[in-house]
Amino acid sequence: MPSLFIPPIESGVFVEEIRVRNFRCLKTIDVKLDDHVVLIGENNSGKSSFIHAIFAAIGAGQRLAGREDIFIASTETEAPKSREVLIDILIRPIDGDGKVIDKFPGASPWLVLWGNGVMQDDDGKDIVAIRTQLKWNDVRAEYVTERKFLKDWDLDPAKAHLSKFADVPAVTSAQLEPLALYLLDAQRDIVDDIRSRSSVWGRMVSDHGLPAADVKQLEKDLSDINSKIVAGSKVLSHIEGHLGRYHRLLSCEPGGVKITPLARHLRDLGKGMDIVLSTKRASSFPLNKQSFGTRSLGTVLTFWSHMTWRQQQYGKDTVHPLLALEEPEAHLHPQAQRALFRQIMNEMPGQRIVSSHSPYIAGMTHITKIRHFLKSGDETTVSQISQGGPDALTDDDLRKIDRQIIASRGEILFARALIFFEGETEEQALPDFAEGYWKEHPNDLGIALIGVGGYAGYSVFLKLAKRFRIPWFIFSDAEPDAVAKLDKTLKDISEEETSKNPQVVLLPNGLNFEKYLVTDEVKDILKELVIKTKSTSPEHEKKVKAEWDAKTDLKADLIAEFEANKTKYGAVVGKSLSAANKIPGKIRDLFDKVKPLIETTPAPTKTDGN
Repeated sequence: MPSLFIPPIESGVFVEEIRVRNFRCLKTIDVKLDDHVVLIGENNSGKSSFIHAIFAAIGAGQRLAGREDIFIASTETEAPKSREVLIDILIRPIDGDGKVIDKFPGASPWLVLWGNGVMQDDDGKDIVAIRTQLKWNDVRAEYVTERKFLKDWDLDPAKAHLSKFADVPAVTSAQLEPLALYLLDAQRDIVDDIRSRSSVWGRMVSDHGLPAADVKQLEKDLSDINSKIVAGSKVLSHIEGHLGRYHRLLSCEPGGVKITPLARHLRDLGKGMDIVLSTKRASSFPLNKQSFGTRSLGTVLTFWSHMTWRQQQYGKDTVHPLLALEEPEAHLHPQAQRALFRQIMNEMPGQRIVSSHSPYIAGMTHITKIRHFLKSGDETTVSQISQGGPDALTDDDLRKIDRQIIASRGEILFARALIFFEGETEEQALPDFAEGYWKEHPNDLGIALIGVGGYAGYSVFLKLAKRFRIPWFIFSDAEPDAVAKLDKTLKDISEEETSKNPQVVLLPNGLNFEKYLVTDEVKDILKELVIKTKSTSPEHEKKVKAEWDAKTDLKADLIAEFEANKTKYGAVVGKSLSAANKIPGKIRDLFDKVKPLIETTPAPTKTDGN
């Protein structure tokens, strides 16, 4: 029996970069690709638009773009006719190890395919640059699409619109087909694919490859089986008899109507095919009776088989598998998400573009392969972390980001805003204060509250937030050592020091969080909280109350109690003070800074002046 999976082989080409201008919410974005990249970001941040832009340019059976695909600013009622969509794709040759090389080999079929469309960049290296242009045509009164080879590829994305067309014929469908993008959206379903002749499944099974003599004999056998089924079935014979009346109403032969329970021709067998799946210790069921997640997974595996089959049939250097997969996690449990994505990364051939909202998938992705989409106002920006250049992160930075953040806290990458802080009490209390302030849980608003594990832990989190342009804020103790370390961290990432930084909220007068919470205004509320928390029974509560009523320095004793039992009180102090509408002033200041980033109602007035 042949191996289940064919090891991936290199195609000889690599799609290195895609530039999109004026497509939907993508006014100006430039995205570097890799063997696989993962697109992350909030809903409606532009991930799907990017994938659909590529599909409009080089998709397998690409759809025609139209009026609804033109970028429109919020101040506009419609796009001006002069606005054009540009989708530029840069392709380079690679060797058998997947490394970019300077020239296409002389025997490369890609040279034959693209001919004079192969150009040289400023360094004399071979490139193929294809522009898809959508522009208004006055004569036809509609938008028209053109695909042409570019003469050059300016390294400065701001000058992309200045690139000239090469003086060669327009790009044909035949020149795109070997690297066409296949798009598997979140609604993929192998049951639908089996019924569709135009799907990957339909195209594969319709070309069965059996010898003509075998086909003739098998179709005769199918005809005999059909006759036996009908002859042995009273209901089918009855129906066939009544359908025989066709010859009285239409010009057809008497007896010319036959019911065929099975397909008569092998080319049509795909329409009636089914896949039966047996799970552990359970009966076999066809896929149309399985969960949607199982059916969705079947489509991914079918595409996989399609691309490896094409590479086998036509040669590795004539097909470049290119897949866009939206939300592979859809309908799959976490373990299945991880297993599928691991195979996508390590075994699936070609280049893969994956959009995802799964922290499990983000956690399995190396940080340099993540592309972060952020919608700000009308436009989307795309960020990535590079390993080269003067502004690159060090190898140690990358290791820390992967180990400390991505592997265990991938949800950070999907946040609308990040709030960083140091201690255990803050980690438990701030979410409750936030819910008291907004009357909604911060998770529902897209706000992630992140404990960095002490004032020495800010650096790696801030570097990640800055690179991905995720708005960030710091809520910090004002103890001298903490401020000094935080100032150095901010300086290292070219940010203002704490006293001047509008994204930093410092506690007043050198206080830590526990000391700041205990004020004359709320000490009685906190005393009742301590009594309730420490009591194990009504009788015990009376004893604890008597002890605390006898305290002569209540504030000092409360601070000592909170500092000695941070995890015990952190979980309840936020709820208690929020319920009494006593959210401390500096915490309100923090949330006031975050508020413009989300849609919310005005916050209540502060209770103190800090």
